[in-house]
Amino acid sequence: MELSYFMVTGSLSGLLSVLMHSVIRSAVETIYPAARDAESRLPLSEALLHMLCGAGLGLLFWLSWGLAAIVTVAWWVRGLSFGILCWIAFSVPVILGFARAGELSLRSAALLATRWGTTCLIAALACAWSWENSL
Repeated sequence: MELSYFMVTGSLSGLLSVLMHSVIRSAVETIYPAARDAESRLPLSEALLHMLCGAGLGLLFWLSWGLAAIVTVAWWVRGLSFGILCWIAFSVPVILGFARAGELSLRSAALLATRWGTTCLIAALACAWSWENSL
């Protein structure tokens, strides 16, 4: 399978996760108007960062041969495993470091963790599905 296919799949998955969070956040703000705040807004630069991270996750999935060592499991188990491992390895240490330094409130840290967790999981699931259907 070509590398560019996984990178495009990952980058589109990163944008999809940003869209999902925007829709969910808008619904929450409609139901609970008191939940509106400036830190819930996602700037364009962060959306671009999620897209680039998705492309990087596609590259990493391709380099790991789709976690070929995990055998006889469904594609979604492979995708969830890869997504959770990437989220733990890349996002959690940075978010915990910022939160521990006092630069993030608990609410902001939780919001960032869910945004990056969603990006990692959606990109990993999309790449695992693509890998499964290409063979």
